[in-house]
Amino acid sequence: MKTTNSLHASCSPRTIPWKSASSTSNSSTDSAMAANGNNRTLAAVLTGSLFTSLGVGLFAFTIPLLSLDERVSGAWLGTAFAGYYLAKLLVSPLSGMAADRFGPKPVLLLASAVGCIIPLGYFLSPGLTALYAVQVAMGMVTGLVRPVGLAALGGSASGPALSRRFAVHAALFNAAAFAGPILGSLLYTTGVMGPVMIGLSLCLGLSLAATFLLMPREAATSRPAPPKTEPPPSKGRAFSLLLAIGGRSLGIGLTTAFYPIILTEALGRHGPVIAATFAAPGLATFLGLLLTGRFGSKSPDTDRVVLGMLVSAGALYALGECRLLWQFATFGVILGLGAALSIPASMYFASSLSRKQGAVFGAANLASGLGFLLGPLLGGAVVHTLQSPAPGLKVAGLIGALCCLPLLACVFRDQLHWGRGLAWTASGLAAGFLGLMLVLNLSPRLRMEAQEDGLYRFTDVAMGTVVKLTIEAPSRKSATLAARRTMTAMRALQQDFDHRNPRGSIGRINRAAGHSWVKVTPRAFDLLDRALKFSEATGGIFDPTVGALTTSPFYYAMDESVARSKSNLVDYRMVLMDRPGQRVRLKKEGMALDMGGIAKGSIVDAAASLLQKHGVKYGIVEAGGDFRCFGDRDWHVGVRHPRTDAVFQTIPIRDKGVCGSGDYRQFVAPSKKDGRIEHHHIIDPATMDSAHKSIGVTVIADAAELADALATTLFIMGPARGADFLKQYSPKSACIWFLPDRTVAYTDNFPH
Repeated sequence: MKTTNSLHASCSPRTIPWKSASSTSNSSTDSAMAANGNNRTLAAVLTGSLFTSLGVGLFAFTIPLLSLDERVSGAWLGTAFAGYYLAKLLVSPLSGMAADRFGPKPVLLLASAVGCIIPLGYFLSPGLTALYAVQVAMGMVTGLVRPVGLAALGGSASGPALSRRFAVHAALFNAAAFAGPILGSLLYTTGVMGPVMIGLSLCLGLSLAATFLLMPREAATSRPAPPKTEPPPSKGRAFSLLLAIGGRSLGIGLTTAFYPIILTEALGRHGPVIAATFAAPGLATFLGLLLTGRFGSKSPDTDRVVLGMLVSAGALYALGECRLLWQFATFGVILGLGAALSIPASMYFASSLSRKQGAVFGAANLASGLGFLLGPLLGGAVVHTLQSPAPGLKVAGLIGALCCLPLLACVFRDQLHWGRGLAWTASGLAAGFLGLMLVLNLSPRLRMEAQEDGLYRFTDVAMGTVVKLTIEAPSRKSATLAARRTMTAMRALQQDFDHRNPRGSIGRINRAAGHSWVKVTPRAFDLLDRALKFSEATGGIFDPTVGALTTSPFYYAMDESVARSKSNLVDYRMVLMDRPGQRVRLKKEGMALDMGGIAKGSIVDAAASLLQKHGVKYGIVEAGGDFRCFGDRDWHVGVRHPRTDAVFQTIPIRDKGVCGSGDYRQFVAPSKKDGRIEHHHIIDPATMDSAHKSIGVTVIADAAELADALATTLFIMGPARGADFLKQYSPKSACIWFLPDRTVAYTDNFPH
């Protein structure tokens, strides 16, 4: 018995290793299968996110350029992007919960399929409405793809491995952010959105294929339980992180909507250069992820999140002051490097808030969605208030820094051990300083460029263009006061004369067309009265009621039959004027006024008159290439050739207005090898098509208003008829015509 028991005892240990070996083998097999599934999840998420971001990036880049071509208001552009971000905001939390319940694969397949099909609907009804619908649909798609993809990554790993996966995801996202605008600029070369929509659909189709083929069916969004040694995050820290993410997203949303316009206004219409400069932050983020060791094995700290966000906020503020290419490139790179520090680290900390990664990243994307929604709206409000998108970048940078301060207080308290009171006091002082800067930057500000020989030069923005004032004044203080009041008056007149402003005189007339009389301001009534008299003198060649066509987006790219169908609405004689009551009425519904052929010159004249009332003896007002020189002094004005950036001729001017008109301002890019522009914004009311007897004119007249109206008229008439008209109507005025065959024609009195 003892022997048997001894043998049994000695044999028992031998059976245990045999069972343990089998268990270890099964465990190794399960681990290998899990690792393979996790790697397939990683590949599916990275590939799908790459193509989705590429498609959305190329589409989003072209929308601001399209709005610039069509002279769509900044408020409309901001609203369009806000619609995109609102859709993303609403979908993100729901998509996270759906992924937690059904798994990430069905949600990602649905999103990619919708994103592939929706852009093709644009071809059924091309126009701004269709593009707006596509913009909203892309917001829904990204609201599904991004949080669910991040949740799938969060459920596939933990610790340093998870940080590396987020870094790879961020790197590919920013590589797409760099490549997307460049691809978009190439597809938009002709100024037509069709190729862009096809490119968007193809990118989402590739995302759909990658998700279907690579994503395992058993992929989940539940994160492994954290080690017991890892303390749970506090609610205050979680709120601070989400607030910082929202502030960062606000800057990204505003930049996406308005940065291409800022670059175009500063650097000119050089598509590839603009696209590369716009995409530079994304490339810098991609490289920064490599250079800063984001693929290393160490988990990120909170201070890196704060540092990265503050660096990005500072760079965004600096971009609002940039004017040169190297400046935009430098601070764009700094912006991207800040993102390289903050984005992967913030993803990692967001994933630590809960084991349910769908809910976590739904909340994180809800915070970022609020920022994305408010950013474009903020930009539109800044453009409306300050008539320039550049200050919006500075405001967004300041708000982004403010949103980082609670998280900064956590760093002071938890990592630097300052103590709660000291940490919040320091953050409060920083908040006061940033708040003061925010107020100062939201106030209209005039930039003084130079001072010499008693002349002061100021630059500002109004009427959608750069306005330059060069004035004589006894002191800087008096010059600044006169310039500031003049710019305020110019903006007020612009709002009254602009048909895009529904509360202005012209906008209200158009809205009431065919229905009722509209009481307008005295200035608007007088301007319209002069415009109608000039229309009569030209026999209807100059006709503000051409607005029935030109107030429509894409009007010069419309089918000819659509444009001609509006010809019965174009007749200046159908504008009724009630002189005693200062009221105006358009006879037919569908009629509209467009004062673009005369209003700018009128506003420039008003600016010159106001400067003289403020004691300025002589000066020059320039608005987008149109001038009004006043006072007893000679000025020299350059005449630009419409097909080059070079100055064709410099002419001496004294107390005159100089205005130009050309087919190069707004046009559909030529498709023929001869470079001829077939469709542009100057419409001949007789044909309801673009005028082609000239490619550019410059007119010298006693006032800028007269020069502006003559420039449009003489462009349509051409030199043969135009010279005769000028001799009869305004013999003191002079004109130069640039013709389609590249020759030049002058009136006898034009200085040459």
